[in-house]
Amino acid sequence: MDVSAWSQLLDDIREASLDGRSWHSAVRSVGLAFDSAGIAFYGQSTDAASFTETAIIGIGERYVDSYKRHYSRFDNPWVPAAAFWKPGVIRTEQALQRITRDRSCLRRSGYFRDWIVPQGFRHSMSMVVDRDLEGSIKLTLYRGDDHRQFDDDEVTRFRHLGQQIRVLLDVAPRYRMARMLASLSLRALDQLDFGVVLLGGEAQVLDMNRFARKLVGHDMGLYVEQGTLRARHPDLDGRLRAFLESDASVRHRRARTLDAGPPEVPVPLSLAHVTLPSDATIDVGAAGQMIFISCPERARDERLLLLEERFSLTRVELELCRGLLQGFDLRQAGARAGLTYETTRWYVKQLFSKTATHRQADLVRVLLANKAELTLEPSR
Repeated sequence: MDVSAWSQLLDDIREASLDGRSWHSAVRSVGLAFDSAGIAFYGQSTDAASFTETAIIGIGERYVDSYKRHYSRFDNPWVPAAAFWKPGVIRTEQALQRITRDRSCLRRSGYFRDWIVPQGFRHSMSMVVDRDLEGSIKLTLYRGDDHRQFDDDEVTRFRHLGQQIRVLLDVAPRYRMARMLASLSLRALDQLDFGVVLLGGEAQVLDMNRFARKLVGHDMGLYVEQGTLRARHPDLDGRLRAFLESDASVRHRRARTLDAGPPEVPVPLSLAHVTLPSDATIDVGAAGQMIFISCPERARDERLLLLEERFSLTRVELELCRGLLQGFDLRQAGARAGLTYETTRWYVKQLFSKTATHRQADLVRVLLANKAELTLEPSR
């Protein structure tokens, strides 16, 4: 097996350790690498009372059942051979013969005569990949009678493979936990009414919060190209690239800022760059830098849209709320929304009904309270 094929096999196993749905494909690759007709990768409790079938290939269902019911505990020479239950110890017929000093120990067993041979198998190689007080994880390969026994080189590679699987099985839960924590951190950042862009090495964009995605995803003059934050206006793009490149190479103690306004962008924006300390308490994965994007006008619109959703406001009602929240009296807020005073009063009554209030002061208080609360709620 050449180096590239072996590397690909390890990559398949690494992917499966992170995404359990890929184990069947990875185990099939193991079978092909070792020219095996049957492969079993499974978990077994210490008392052999329960099993977890991760991937079973080339073994009939009734044989799987008979192994669980009988051969996992009885009439199987591997069961009492305690020397082979240590993780990483390879089990072959030759190894069993050396331990038992009995050349026919395996072949006269019911496990061999009634389970291995009827399936067309003759040779096997297996190991306990990992083990704890509750049980063990096992990997077994089977070859037919038209194939040779597993040789010393294959035994060595199989042992190395087991070591790799054991390490990956140990690391994968921690990696998934780290990803989950990073995801939770990003969800927390989604609650903010300003943009947060997480940057990795060479100022590559790793992720961004909801507000930043809306700024970049709409025609606000910013976009991401090949993993880099860019600006559509050429002058701002040049300043932004210099801003990111200088910060990517120098560890600044204080945030540096970059301001932009029309005509470079439709509405004023302010960007601030910070370098995360190595002991940062917020878990943001591999990010080492952050870009904060402030856009007051879009932040106000965002909060008003959330009010619109919560109270099922019409566009006219929303514009009237906008005016009231900006401090205008009822007549002024109505005029800004293009309404006569009498029509404004009618719409205010609709707002009273939707917000369960009875006075204008109560209405404004509820709108302000909900605006602040919605800013702190997770994104939908």
